[in-house]
Amino acid sequence: MLPPLRTVRAAFLGGFMLIFTVWLTSTYYVTGRLAEAQARSASIYAQFLRDQELLFTISRQVLLGSVYVRDALIESAEQSAAVAHYQIRNLQAQVERELEHYETIDSSVDAAAWRRLEKELRDYWETAARLTAPESASRTWKAASSLLHTQVIQQREVITQLSDEIRQMMARDYLQEEKQLNDVHVQLRRRLWETTAVAVILGFGVAFLATRYAARLEAQIREDHAEVARNRGDLQRLSERLVRVQEDERRTVARELHDEIGQALTAVKVELAVALRSVGADRRAVAALAEARMVTEHALSNVRDLSQLLRPAMLDDFGLPDTLKWYLRKFSDRTGIRTELVDDRLSERLPTDVEVSAYRAIQEGLTNVSRHAHATSCRVFVQRLPSSLIVTVEDDGRGFRAGRDSTGDQGAGLGLVGIRERAVNLGGTFRIESGDKGTRLTIEFPLTAGAQA
Repeated sequence: MLPPLRTVRAAFLGGFMLIFTVWLTSTYYVTGRLAEAQARSASIYAQFLRDQELLFTISRQVLLGSVYVRDALIESAEQSAAVAHYQIRNLQAQVERELEHYETIDSSVDAAAWRRLEKELRDYWETAARLTAPESASRTWKAASSLLHTQVIQQREVITQLSDEIRQMMARDYLQEEKQLNDVHVQLRRRLWETTAVAVILGFGVAFLATRYAARLEAQIREDHAEVARNRGDLQRLSERLVRVQEDERRTVARELHDEIGQALTAVKVELAVALRSVGADRRAVAALAEARMVTEHALSNVRDLSQLLRPAMLDDFGLPDTLKWYLRKFSDRTGIRTELVDDRLSERLPTDVEVSAYRAIQEGLTNVSRHAHATSCRVFVQRLPSSLIVTVEDDGRGFRAGRDSTGDQGAGLGLVGIRERAVNLGGTFRIESGDKGTRLTIEFPLTAGAQA
């Protein structure tokens, strides 16, 4: 037995919400970590560029300072020495300002190397400033050259070497940080794949359950349809049997009315005629017998009409066209509605079931015309085709009221339902068309072996 639909809907909704939650949580986590990694990578790269720029600035300023010292020593003039001294102090101030903006490195090795570089820079600037002091202008070229090579250039080389070492450390730290970021990216990709795998597994699980439920539901629907088809077949067979039973009962009652009651009334009529001739001159007796004979004749006529309405014997004896002519004439006499019969290719007898069903359909159609249509005339068309019989009853009445449809289901009454059941039982069709100019009832009966059985 299938679970309740509300439970299934709740289960499917919960499964889809779980998949969406997993996907949303994973997306939020991965997006956040990627944003952090990107921000960290940008910060590391910017710091690396600033560090490299600072080292290049220091190397450039140191080299420029050595050039100023060399020029001052070569010229050996107080004015040149003063200018060089000023330029040396200016370069020193620029380097110190750059160092003030430098951010401290976390690594202890880098910090130690940086402190050593700062010490060498202080010594270098002091040496350069001492060599460019005004009193140093009196040195000889040989002494100046010796000081330039032993102090300035040597200290410059030390500073350059330290700068290269620090640059290598920075590059190594930068590569290490990039590796860590790459590891983070790998972890995020793994996390994304894992989450996707979980979501896919959950999705397959929900799809499997949905498919299984749909298969069970489809099986139950097929079983229900089969049961409905069986019930419809049973109802159709029951309807066919009821129609046959009804026709048999009508035939029996009509025969009893015609044979028993009709003959009895005929005998009474004859006896009354004999009695009427034998009463002589008694006027009161003659009048009473004449009235009794007239009542008997009227009752006999009603019995014959009722017998024909229940099951006209002429339908079995003469066929559908003659029976319809008789019935339409009686219908016009009884209701005052003009009738017209148009038949086509009915020279040969039709199957018994088709004749009976066609007669009953026309009978019920005309009954509805007399009761509901307020018509003045109606026409009946009966046409035989190679494989079917078309019966049409149309009138010039007021048509259906609002709310009725062409199927005849609403307000059609049990009579039209019976017509439709007869048509369906024989494999035919039933259609009603209604408008301001009247109503048309069309029934088609197949002329197949099944219909003739």
